[in-house]
This record gives sequence, structure tokens and C-alpha cells, in this order.
Amino acid sequence: MLKQIYKYMAAWLLLGWIISCSPEPIAEQPLAEGDVPVELNGVLTRALGYAGDLGDGKLITSGYPLEAYRTAGVKFQLTARTTDVPPKTYFTNHEITIGAKNTTDEGRNKLDGAVYYPLGKKDINLFSHTGGQADASGNITLTAGTAVANDILFGKGSDVNGNWTVGGTPGGALVAGNSENPIKYITYKHLMTRVDVKIEVDQDASTGVQPTIPTSIAMKFSRTAGQIVDRGTYNIFTGGNEYGNAVSAANADFSFSGITTSPKTYYLVPNGTNLTTYTGQILSELKINDYTASADDLKAFKFSQADKGGTKVDFKLKPGLAYDLTFVIKRLKITEIKLTLKDWTPRGGSTEWGYVPKPLTLSSGTGSDYTFNDNTKITKLVLKYKHTDNQVYQYIGQGTWDNTGSKNQIDFVTLPADLSTAGTLTADLYTNDGLLAEEVSIESSGTDLKVLNLGKYGTKKNGDVYEISTPLQFALFINDASKGQNLKYKLVHSIDLNNTSVKLQPKDFPSGAVFDGNGQDILHLNLDGNGLFTVNNGMLKNFRIASGLITGSGTDAIGSIAQTNNGTIEAVVNDANIQPASGQLIAGGIVGINGAGGTILAAVNTGNVLGGTTVGGIAGQNNNSGVGAVKATLNVGMLNKSATNLGGIIGNSVDGTAASIVNTSFWLAGTAREAQGVSNEVAIGNSPANGADDKSADLAASVIRSTRVIGDLNTAASTWTFGLDTKKSSWPIAITTQP
Repeated sequence: MLKQIYKYMAAWLLLGWIISCSPEPIAEQPLAEGDVPVELNGVLTRALGYAGDLGDGKLITSGYPLEAYRTAGVKFQLTARTTDVPPKTYFTNHEITIGAKNTTDEGRNKLDGAVYYPLGKKDINLFSHTGGQADASGNITLTAGTAVANDILFGKGSDVNGNWTVGGTPGGALVAGNSENPIKYITYKHLMTRVDVKIEVDQDASTGVQPTIPTSIAMKFSRTAGQIVDRGTYNIFTGGNEYGNAVSAANADFSFSGITTSPKTYYLVPNGTNLTTYTGQILSELKINDYTASADDLKAFKFSQADKGGTKVDFKLKPGLAYDLTFVIKRLKITEIKLTLKDWTPRGGSTEWGYVPKPLTLSSGTGSDYTFNDNTKITKLVLKYKHTDNQVYQYIGQGTWDNTGSKNQIDFVTLPADLSTAGTLTADLYTNDGLLAEEVSIESSGTDLKVLNLGKYGTKKNGDVYEISTPLQFALFINDASKGQNLKYKLVHSIDLNNTSVKLQPKDFPSGAVFDGNGQDILHLNLDGNGLFTVNNGMLKNFRIASGLITGSGTDAIGSIAQTNNGTIEAVVNDANIQPASGQLIAGGIVGINGAGGTILAAVNTGNVLGGTTVGGIAGQNNNSGVGAVKATLNVGMLNKSATNLGGIIGNSVDGTAASIVNTSFWLAGTAREAQGVSNEVAIGNSPANGADDKSADLAASVIRSTRVIGDLNTAASTWTFGLDTKKSSWPIAITTQP
């Protein structure tokens, strides 16, 4: 069922005087009572939540596990100290009550008490626990047993995601509160180690003999001082040893008894002992029915590793770990002991909500040309509204698809009574492929939600421009680009293509269409194809392929931006390497082939071209004989030195006319030098008449970065300004458009 998370809580929890509760009156700088209540809700996390303890650290986001503890009458204590070093005790062992289900906050219960923050914005840390009262130093006594009271929970003030640090193991920051910024949440985690012990009977069916099932197993763990299941204490303020335990000796061994084929639960002191590698004697007694193990058997008894989803891990007594301990019995003899490390499912946790979610229909509203269908359905929607009190609330809805009525339905657990008066509504939309769109405008009308100005591929429409803001939108755009004749696209954020699972399948970019990269970066363009677009017939400008690898296929030409350019490419930068396939002869840093109508202006290539026989730093082949077909460009990427036609800018080109094809373009000396090492680098590999002007040349790195060369590039680029932006590149790139 659906889950709902509030970013901020609206519910307030009234709390009262506390000075009389404190066992440690403070003489110097006494803390004064205030009139601002501590504002709390509680949540219980999964047991395997500690970093490094083989846990997942996830919050339980359905059900109300604390309900079971409230029903069982388990007492919860609340203690507070300042953030000073050393801290001052504000109050300790103040009893709080686990309240009823809080339907306005996922998986949380209200925490009721009578406590106020001190006046004066003094930062206070809050700690809460079960298992009896803490002493003046903040120590909780730990015991091993089977009662609910032994299932000790420990909590601290946390953020909405439940983050806090325990015992030196990273888990987030401890959150402090004060009279002007109260703590809103306490998150509880299991402190004990849980072991469920049971018998499994190994029957040999071939004998036909009825298996003998033991009626019980009883055993005792040795309680040598400082080992195995010792009693101990947990310091809720300063930690202690590795997991906060100050272990103390006890006099008696700990007994497990009455074990049957049904699991029996025990809570052990989490003193950090590794029972897999422990070299001492683990058991002091073991009985199966009326059989008693010998002293030698007891000394030889060892635990193997535990299984966790196919991975073997040691059997450790650490906070929040949960194990199945299974004794495999055949004819009243233990033949195997199996250990499994598992998630500790909290008592009383439920995977179902107690009421039916509210469904709303999602559709495209004013200014939209995005339609919902089987391929574009929304699987999750995070609805946000900014209330008049400036607090932002979030509601997570699960999407379902009604094929009969062709509707995208969103099921919410709770919503404001009237969304039309909720304030400004926006939403994040998710499909099966991940995040589609962020912060889109939503209009509410009764049981309907309408997405405003939602364009192709989930983009935001801004006038006649489709604004691409997520990796998924970009991938959908690339794979459908050929249908966008005369359309305009703009990249509004840098995007990391590692964040989408949709495979890029390049298409032609049509005539009249414009893709404006807006100076943004495309990261991790790991593409199996011959360029970001196959044939460019429109305008591609102002973006950088910041990293990746273009791996060619077939025998067509290959380039980073396009296989073939019949349109205009301006102010682009390629940092990705280009790896032609074995049959690809023509390769360029920006395009494979610059067609008869193609122009390239203010482009920079830093990627290496790793193959091909006709190779150029900007274009492998040029078919445009016009003046300045390739102008104000720069190549610093290494080119295939074994190429037959090798040019710093173009590999092979048609003859020029009255003036140069390549104008004011430079390449890093040595990048276009043939394999024999002779310094005979040229702008165009086949050196046609009037191919390049007298400014175009191979230059040293320092010269390329010089004011003179940047000035020459700016003059030739006309509408674009080159500059050194160290955050983008170590080479001059076109960074702005001149007014």
C-alpha cells in the first residue's frame, strides 16, 4: 500500500515542567524552564540499520511497530542533555507515553509527555529508551532474556529520515533542538541481539522408520566475565566500548530451554563478541530430552558462520542483528547447526494501512501536449504544496493504469481535505524508468489532478520551447528526435546519463529543429552508435559532452555529436573518446561527415579518436566547399596516427573555392602527427587547394591558451565568445553568446 512522508509536521505535542525530574541540579548557568513544548513523533527502524553491521538502514515505512510496545505496556524514558562538552543534564528518566497512530505522518506514533525546552535557544539533545531507568551517568542496564522488556529500543532526536549516529557507527547526525527550533522526531532502533532458536528434524525417508522428535532442547551459554552473554550497560550519551556497552561480570550461566520445532526468541546482550571465532568454551551445558552432552562435546562445540542471502558472515552479538539458530536433529543427535542472519521484523509491524487510499485521476492540463498511455504512465507521484504558513508538505501517491478509461490513477493514503485551497501545488513524476519530471505545476479540481505545461517526453513547456531537465527526458528526446521538425528544445540542467536505464538509440535531428544546450553538461555518454544524432539537419548548439565513450557500429562514419552534419553545429565541446568499429573508415572528433550544407562553428574536441583511416580532429570527411564551412574550431584530442588521411581539423575534404574551407582553427601540436613521427601536421589530411587559411595551425598548449589565440577565435566566432573556464575545461571553449 501507499506510503506518505511529511517533510514538516503540523502536529504539536504539549509537554510540561521538568526541573523537578532532574537528578543532577546544575549550579552554574542553570537551565531555565521554558514555555516552548518539545515537539515529537516516534518511529521504529529496521534492526539491521547500522552501517557496517550488514544492515540495510531503511526505515519501516508501513505499519506502526510502536503500537505493539504501547499495547504491551512497555515504559519509555526520555532524557535530555545539552550539547556542551562535557554535556549538562537537563532532565533524565522522564516517562513518556507512546500515543496512538499518527495518521498524518507515515509509520509514526505521537510521543506524549510534559516537558518544555529551556528558554534562550539553548541546544538540547534528546535520548529515549526502554528497559528501565538510566542512572545518573546515562547507563541503561542490559539483560538477556525472553520478555518484551528485554527487547530494548534506543532512540535519539533525528531528522525526518531517521538519521542519527549510534556508538561511533555512522548513521547520520544527532539532531538537537531548542526553543525556537524544536526536534520533531525521535527515531528508535533495536539495541539487543535477537536469536530465534528451533529444532529441525532430519528424516531419512528410505528407512521407513518414524523419526524421533525431541520434545525439547536446553542449553547454557558460559557467562565468563567479559564474554558471550554477560550482563552489561549501554551509555546513551558517550558510547562506551565498540557498541556502547560497559560489560560487567555476572555469576550464573544463561539458559535456553523449552526449545521445540517452533522458534523461541531470546534477546542477548550486544557486547560485540564474535561467536564464530571465539576460542573459549561456548556452552556449559547441552541437553536433548534426557541426553546430556559430555564435557568433551561441550568443549568442541563451535558455531559456524551465518548465511545472509548466500553470503557467509560471522555470528556476532551486535545491536539490532537477528539470527535464526536451527539445530538439525537425527535420532536425538545433533547432526548440523544452521545459522541465518535475517532482518529483525519489529513486533507488531504491519504491511497494510488500516484504511483505503484515496484515488485521484492524473491528466494533462492547460498548455500540455503530453498524453498518458501504457508507455508514459506515471507509477509514482510526489505531490507537494506550500502552505500559507510557508511550510512545504509532501504526499507520495502510487500510480495505477486504467486501460478501460485510459486514465492514470494515483492512490494517496492521505491528502489535505481540499487540495484546491492547499496553496501552490507542484509534483515530481516517476515512470517505471525513474524520475521523469521535477516540480511541474499541478492544478486540482475535485478528484482530478492536472499537470500544466507538460510537453513532449515529460518536459516543461516554456512558450514554444521544450525544457529538458532530467536524464530520462533527454533519453526519450534522443530516441524520438526525428519527429521534432521545427521544434525547439533547451537543456536546463546538466544531466548524468548514469541516472537512467533507458538505452540511447540515436535518430536524425530534423530540419528547422533547434537543440540549445544552454551551456550545460552531458555526463557519462556511453553510447553504442555513431554519434549523439545520426544525421543533423537542424541546429545543435551550446553544450558539452563532459565524459563518456562513443563506440561505433557498422561501416558508417562516426563522430561525437553527429554521424553526418547537414545543418549547423555551434559552440559544442566533446570530451568523450571515440572508438570506431573495425569497418568504420571515417571518424571525426565532432562529426564523421560534414555534409554539403553543413557548417561547424566554435566547436572544441578534447576526446581521443581511436581508429579510422580518414580522421580529423573536428570532421573526418568534409563535403562542404563553402568558405568557412569549419570555422573557429579547436582540437586537442589525440588522433589515430595510422590514418591514411590525417588532419588536425579535417581528414579529407573537397577542394576549396575562392577562399578557405577551414578558417581560424587550431590543433594541439603532435595530435595529428603521422606514425613515422615526422613533423608534417596539416589542417586537412589531403591538403586541397585553398583548404585552410594562413591562421589555422598546430600550436603548443601554452599558445592555444594565450590571449592572442583566444582573440583570434573570438573574431572568427563572431556570435560566440571563447574563454578559459577552469570549471569546464583546461582549454578555451565558447562560453557565452555575444549580445
